[in-house]
Amino acid sequence: MQPPYGAPSPPPAPQQQFTPPPVGSYGGAPAPAQASGEAVAALVCGIGGWFCFPLGFVAVWLGARARRAARENPGRVRGEQMALAGMIIGGVLGGLQLLLILVYVLMIVFAVGFAATAGP
Repeated sequence: MQPPYGAPSPPPAPQQQFTPPPVGSYGGAPAPAQASGEAVAALVCGIGGWFCFPLGFVAVWLGARARRAARENPGRVRGEQMALAGMIIGGVLGGLQLLLILVYVLMIVFAVGFAATAGP
């Protein structure tokens, strides 16, 4: 309600000093940590290493990157165990396939060597 014309207006209310909220309280609760995409890719490549030779070594590389990211940003990135599982699976499968390729090459070398030295 307005005072009648000519009457003095009431004094303005004293303004309060603005105090900002504490740091970190703007967005509510922080976002939960999510599994690293590289950790998931390392696990998928480790399992896919059963079917494709170089994927095992790709899994080791991706797993190392994912574990480093999880150690450097523990509040934002998870998946260190998933990356380790991918590294182990990929390393074992990649090593076994490399050994199998080496055995095949040695068999071919021995077969060619024996055939060359065989008499008529």
